[in-house]
Amino acid sequence: MPIVRTDPRSPVAVGDYFTSLKGTRIMEYELVRSRRKTAVLHIDPAGRLMVKAPLNMPLYVIEGFIEEKRDWIEKTAARMQAAQENRRARLGEKPSELPLWGEMVPVVHTPPYGYADGAFSLPEDMTLGEALPYINRLYRSIAKRVLIPRTWELAEKYGFSVSDVKISSAETRWGSCSGKKSINLSWKLVLAAPHLADYVIIHELCHTRFMDHSPRFWAEVEKYIPDYKQCREALKNVECIMQNE
Repeated sequence: MPIVRTDPRSPVAVGDYFTSLKGTRIMEYELVRSRRKTAVLHIDPAGRLMVKAPLNMPLYVIEGFIEEKRDWIEKTAARMQAAQENRRARLGEKPSELPLWGEMVPVVHTPPYGYADGAFSLPEDMTLGEALPYINRLYRSIAKRVLIPRTWELAEKYGFSVSDVKISSAETRWGSCSGKKSINLSWKLVLAAPHLADYVIIHELCHTRFMDHSPRFWAEVEKYIPDYKQCREALKNVECIMQNE
């Protein structure tokens, strides 16, 4: 049975889910505690709030943190919910264009179906939702054809030692590098402009020399991508496209 507290400074707790009663507006959130040092907020595509907090952080401190960030939370949640509703609507429509390499590419309906000559060709009667599995396979094929050779090219150009390059289906990261110098790149990088894809590749190549995000690592990245900070910001816009596809 839920534990109900009448003190407005406390939450109503249901397992790990809480309803903040602080202030005049109710806000539901999920609380996840772990061995971390600070509290962070995360809002999923449906607009639900998750708070990740240290194991021993008092609840009133967490509530104060939420209240401090309330305006940002509400604006971000509303934007995420609107994006999800827009995505649902788009999934029921027939696509006229699709994102690729930072641009919108036209969709035609001439067999054979696939991607060629700067256009996607899909059956005319398919909605985006129906075509999405096939489109994602096309994206993955394009990623293998372009990103893997590009990684080897940049590794040779700048003298990086790499053992393997693969395309992954990672949902939360653009790329990764293992201790054995094997690089994985998300196929969703095909949605980004070519110079942003190069930034991610260089980022992972630099991890073959520095397996952390220390000042030495970022100095290494900056040697090859002087505007890497702008690239990181630009990738956030691509993440919005990813959430809508």
